[in-house]
Amino acid sequence: MNPNPYLPSGTVYGTLLNFRREYALWAPRMHEAPYKAPPNAPVLYVKTANTFTVCGHAIALPSGVTEVEVAASLGLVAGEGGCVAGAVLFNDVAIPHESYYRPPVKYRCVDGFLGVGNAVRPLSSLDDLSSLVLELRVDGVMRQRTVLIDLVRDAATLWADVNAFQSMRPGDVLMLGTDCLEDGTRPRARAGDAVEITATGFSPLVNHFIQESPDAGPLQGRRAPLGGSEHASAPSVGVKRVMKRARIAWAGAVHDAIEADGQLELLTPAFKGRRVGFDEVMWLPPLAPVPRPRTVLALGLNYADHAKELAFKAPEEPLAFVKGEASLTGHRAFTVRPDGVKFMHYECELAVVIGKPAKRVKKADALQYVAGYTVANDYAIRDYLENWYRPNLKVKNRDTCTPIGPWLVDAADVSDPMNLALRTTVNGQVTQQGNTKDMIFDVPTLIAYFSSFMTLMPGDLILTGTPDGVVDCQPGDVIVTEIDGIGALTNTIMNR
Repeated sequence: MNPNPYLPSGTVYGTLLNFRREYALWAPRMHEAPYKAPPNAPVLYVKTANTFTVCGHAIALPSGVTEVEVAASLGLVAGEGGCVAGAVLFNDVAIPHESYYRPPVKYRCVDGFLGVGNAVRPLSSLDDLSSLVLELRVDGVMRQRTVLIDLVRDAATLWADVNAFQSMRPGDVLMLGTDCLEDGTRPRARAGDAVEITATGFSPLVNHFIQESPDAGPLQGRRAPLGGSEHASAPSVGVKRVMKRARIAWAGAVHDAIEADGQLELLTPAFKGRRVGFDEVMWLPPLAPVPRPRTVLALGLNYADHAKELAFKAPEEPLAFVKGEASLTGHRAFTVRPDGVKFMHYECELAVVIGKPAKRVKKADALQYVAGYTVANDYAIRDYLENWYRPNLKVKNRDTCTPIGPWLVDAADVSDPMNLALRTTVNGQVTQQGNTKDMIFDVPTLIAYFSSFMTLMPGDLILTGTPDGVVDCQPGDVIVTEIDGIGALTNTIMNR
C-alpha cells in the first residue's frame, strides 16, 4: 500500500520528443552525430522516487542552480492487468541541458524534481484525451499551453509501444511527454516563483520554488531490513559466519531466509528455523520491500576494457542510467530473448544495496551507507540500441532482463568490495573474467557522485558495470555470473 496516496506507488516513466513541434525542431539534427538517425522506439527516462513532490510543497533548486525548466505533463497510471486506471498531472522539472544522447540523470533525478498532482482521475471519467489542454503559469502569468492532440504517439499508441517490451505494474506511471516553446526551450522557474498547472477536470497542481540550503539533509525515510528481516540466527560463538540472505517463494508464500549448511533456513515467524533445499523454492530478488518505488541506478562503460571492447573512450564522469524495478528477476529464472534478435549479451556486475538515507556523502564515508552486495546480470539487446538517451529502455529495461541474487551478503562480511573477482560461464565455459579493482569509478566514488544530487534511500540499488568478455547468448544457454564471496547467479535464456 502506498503510504502517501498523493504520490505514485510505482515507477514513473517520462517520454521525450513526443510532441510534433519539438520533434520537428529536432528533425534536422537527427541524422547528425551523435544521434545519426531518428528514434524508432519511444525515448523514455525514469523519474526516480526521490524526485516526487506533493502538490503544494516546495521544490528546491540545488546550490549553484539559478533556474530550472518546468513542464506540464499528463501521466497514465497503470491498474491491474496492464490497463490504464487513471490519469494525473505532473510538473516535470529539470536542470536545462542540451544533449539527448545520454540519460541526464544528474539533471532530471534531483531531489524534488517532479511535482505530482493531488488526485488520480479515473480514466472512465475522462473524455477523449486528445482534446485535453494543459496550461502552465508562472506567478499567474500564462507561459505555455500544451495540447494533447499534438502528440506524435497518442496515449493509446504510446502505452502499447511501451508495454510491448516492458510491463507496467499497478501504480506505475507513463507520462505522455512535455512540449517545448516555439524556440525549442521550456518555461523556466526561479527561487520565489510559483508554478501552477491546470487542466479541465483536474485539481490545479501548484508548487513553489525555493533555493536549497547548502546543509539540507537527506529525504526522510525509514530504514529497510537488509534482506527482509531485521534479525537472523546468530552464528556459533567464535565462528565467523558470512550472512547470506535470500528472499524466496515456498509453500504459497514469500519468505525471508538465510543460507545455513547448504540449505535455506526460513525466518518467517510461522516457519522460523525450518530448513528447505535450494531446489524446493522459487528464488526472488534478495531485496526487502521498500515503502516507495525502488531506485535502480546502473553504470555504463565502468571498466576500461569493456569500453575498449565496444569501441568507446573511457568516460570522464559516470555514465549512469536508471532502470525500473519491474525488470528485476531472481536466481534460476528464465530471461527472454526476443525472436529475430542478432546480439543479446550478459553483463556480470557487482550490485550495491543502500542501507540508510544518503545525501551529500563524502567518498571516505560512503561504504558506511551500504547494507550489502549481490550479483546482477544486466542483459543488453544491442539490436535495439539507439543514440537517444543511450542505452534506451528497450535495450535495458525489458521484463526478465535483470536477474539479481541469489544472496544479499551483508556489507560487514565483505572486507574489500573493490577487490572481488568476477566471472561468467556460458554452458560451463568461462567467457568473461575481471575484478572490481578495475572499475573506473569505484563504489565509494559512485555513492558520493549520486548522493551529490539525489538522496539514496534504503533498498536502492547501484549496478556498477561489467568488464569485457561479453558474448551473444542463445535460447537454451545457461548463464552463470559469479563474484567471489558474493555468490553465483544462474539464469537460462529462452525464446519467445
